Amino acid sequence: MDTLFHGIRFPDKIGGNLPGVHYIRDVADANSLISSLEKAKKVVVVGGGYIGMEVAAAAVGWKLDTTIIFPEDHLMTRLFTPSLAQKYEQLYQDYGVKFVKGASIKNLEAGSDGRVAGVKLENGSTIEADTVVVGIGAKPAVSPFERVGLSSAVGGIEVDGQFRTRVPGIFAIGDVAAFPLKIYNRIARVEHVDHARRSAQHCVKSLVTAHTATYDYLPYFYSRVFEYEGSQRKVWWQFFGDNVGETVEVGNFDPKVATLWIDSGKLKGVFLESGSPEEFQLLPKLARSQPSIDKAKLEKASSVEEALEIAKASLQVEAQV
Repeated sequence: MDTLFHGIRFPDKIGGNLPGVHYIRDVADANSLISSLEKAKKVVVVGGGYIGMEVAAAAVGWKLDTTIIFPEDHLMTRLFTPSLAQKYEQLYQDYGVKFVKGASIKNLEAGSDGRVAGVKLENGSTIEADTVVVGIGAKPAVSPFERVGLSSAVGGIEVDGQFRTRVPGIFAIGDVAAFPLKIYNRIARVEHVDHARRSAQHCVKSLVTAHTATYDYLPYFYSRVFEYEGSQRKVWWQFFGDNVGETVEVGNFDPKVATLWIDSGKLKGVFLESGSPEEFQLLPKLARSQPSIDKAKLEKASSVEEALEIAKASLQVEAQV
């Protein structure tokens, strides 16, 4: 089960289904958006997460007037620290993207032709738009499966390490599965294509072979934007692990920056922008090993390269212990 995921939509009564308003949940939605963007002049993207960031980067790349609106204080609040978000926000602004942060939407307004013409905010202001993309999250549509067993903690369908539900013969994978995240000893639900693919592979392997190993997933997120020809600056970041604890940020975003999460003296998560192939390959090793690391030493690192060398050395020390 991995089609049971509904994008959160604006209600009809506030203009959520006006022509020109888009939600992206499948290929047909993406194709419809591209058709709109080919005719668009002013695009408003609602939401400061993955979809918001990636659609805004594409729209401004098409030389369209682009505004992102979101209620939070900064982009990607589920992952980015305020400092990290500020760097990306500045880059987007350099490309021409406008931000309206901390904003609540009252309704979407229609023009005389019946198409969306603007986004009205609770503060009374209106932002003109002929195309609106809503990326405000999604939720698992699992209420029909209560008998199978639902997780009250994280939502989704409760499964074991082979993605079996409590009902024999019924399995759940991908975004809707509330599974044991072995590395952190907690139940989790992960909304990412990497987990969707790996959980499917693990489930099928368990079904067709005598494979009984528990799914051992390492959380992983990435994004690549501004990669079109003529772009002044390409963006490609990767994150592995758990964003818990204190953070150390290294690098000036020219183009590299790294953020490392340290909890109880151990490296828990690591984020890297514009890394080399070798540096990106190091990240999952660090996140999975969770080595003890000297935070004070990391804070003194003068470059991303130096910080990663310190982390790599802590990995080697851990292996010798």
